[in-house]
Order: sequence, then structure tokens, then C-alpha cells
Amino acid sequence: MNDPDSVTLFKWKRLIEWLQAYDRIGVALSGGVDSALVCAAAVKALGTKKVTAYTIESPMELTQGVEDARQIAESLGVNLFRIPLDELEIEDIRSNPPRRCYFCKRERLKIIKEKADLSGITQLVDGSNADDLSDYRPGRQALLELGVLSPLAEVGINKAEVRQLAKWQVIPVWDKPSTPCLASRFPYGIEINHQRLQQIACAEEILRKIGFTELRVRYHESVARIEVPLKEFDSVIAQREIIIGAVKNCGFLYVTLDLQGFRSGSMNEGLI
Repeated sequence: MNDPDSVTLFKWKRLIEWLQAYDRIGVALSGGVDSALVCAAAVKALGTKKVTAYTIESPMELTQGVEDARQIAESLGVNLFRIPLDELEIEDIRSNPPRRCYFCKRERLKIIKEKADLSGITQLVDGSNADDLSDYRPGRQALLELGVLSPLAEVGINKAEVRQLAKWQVIPVWDKPSTPCLASRFPYGIEINHQRLQQIACAEEILRKIGFTELRVRYHESVARIEVPLKEFDSVIAQREIIIGAVKNCGFLYVTLDLQGFRSGSMNEGLI
């Protein structure tokens, strides 16, 4: 396996040194590659006994994320606390305003921080990377308010470097596509409820079983808007009858393919 380039390795060294400044680290572990790399680096820096992972079990997350978090923690030898939370009980989240991510992140991190403080954790960290600073991410305000730090962003590690390092460190989710919470599939102002979340989860699970890995199904009332990379359009068209029938069975009346292709954060396009 090829080592990362010298610049990326230098950042990795800085990451380890950054983490060594703390006695006990708590990691908000989502099951994705970013927080997995932070957790692995924390273990390298401090050892397994001084690192604890926390993951949220939420109807707004795919169940695979919790399972991935469990496997990551197990492979690294760290304790994992699984914390159930239904954010839809909170009006500021359920009503889905443009600052929904802030309210959601604040609620999640507040609960994690309470657990971490009881466990003697000296610093809680998350997996935000340097690229995340350029997108519309109101959730970052919650990090600042609660004193949660982002080691990857602090040392300038971007998404491409995260994957390089995760592959080098043999982290099982190194090539896992980004899977933000299901609330990101809804236009702002459209209320989020359990049924609608289940529709999205159902449609995306079907598309993954068919063979698509990088995708989003966006919710527009009776319309499912599918985003996949442009190079996969032919595959969608070839299997369109199967896809239409399956997605309609998830509760949609119409099934569309977005001609702009896959764009992470496309629901933010009207805001930035």
C-alpha cells in the first residue's frame, strides 16, 4: 500500500501532536471516514484507555451508520456509547429552517458532552475537516458554543487527505461515501417527520442494493429527485423500470433524475 504524500504525512504528524495535548479525548463518532480517522489518530496519540467514542442513534440517520460506528470502535479497541435521540421532538428541527443543522448539532453535542463530562473526558472532538469550512454549515456555531474542537480542520486536513490517511491506516470505512443525515434531503421549510424520513431511507437503500453507491434521493412532496454522478446516468436509464417501481413503493408518486447529477449539499444552493 502506498504511503500518503509528504505534505499529508506532515499533517498526520501534526494531528497526532495536536491530540497529545489532551489527557482524555471523547470522539463524536458518526460512522463516517472523517470521525473514524480522528478516533484512530486519538488512539495513536493517547492509547485506547484514554479515548472514548460516542454515537447518536437517530431516526434521521441511516442504521448502517450506527453499525459502522460500532465496527470502527471495536476495531480500534475503544469504548463506544450509543445514545438514542429523536430530534423530531424538537420544533426547531422538525420545522426544518435553514439553521436546522445548528439546532440539531447543538442537541446532539449537548447530550454527548453531558455523557463525556461524567466520564472525565477533557476534550470532545468531531470529524469536521478543512473542506467543511467552505460549505454552508450552521452546525459549526454549535461546536463553538459547546467547546467541541475539530482536529482535522485545525491541522488543515481536507477530505482527499482524510481518505488517503484512512486507507493508509487500514480503517474499514476509508472509501465509504459521505452520508449526511437524512434531514439534508429536504428543502428548507418542508416539515420533517418519521414517515418522510422512512420514504427517503427506503428509496436510497433500494438504489444502493441495485448498485449505486454515491447518491441522494431528495424529497419534494410526491416527487423523489434522484442524484447520481453523471457517469451513472446510463445505468439509471437502463434500469429505470425497476427503479421507478421500487421508489414508488416507498411512497412517492413521481420519480425523477436530476440532470445536474450528484451534488453534495445541493439543498444549500439557494443559500450560498
